[in-house]
Amino acid sequence: MNYVTALQRATTRLEARGVEDETEAQASLRLACLGLGSPDVPSREWALLGSELLAALTELYPEPTPIAVDATHPSIASIPTRQALIRLVAVLASGYDRASAQLELPAQRRFAYAATAARLDSAVRGLT
Repeated sequence: MNYVTALQRATTRLEARGVEDETEAQASLRLACLGLGSPDVPSREWALLGSELLAALTELYPEPTPIAVDATHPSIASIPTRQALIRLVAVLASGYDRASAQLELPAQRRFAYAATAARLDSAVRGLT
């Protein structure tokens, strides 16, 4: 599938399952990172988003689950792709924010979720 479709499907799945499904959240973060690894990153703000996504991935999932991401042409050169990527990251930020309020989770995990939500939200605001 093409990258835009993959982003849209990941967003739909995250909206349905939330970030509590760690495999889904991790796959979505990896998918978002793919587009920002291309040489056509348009600005410093997009590079910052890429940095925040990588930081979230390594902080939240230090022992990553093997996940295959099937998307062709992972590039953010087009406006529809950028919009789909922004939407996915916004859903991730919102999901991590909601998860940070779950008192049954260990405090350290809630804090990591809250920090990730704030960083991703700030990076998205810098793009819009």
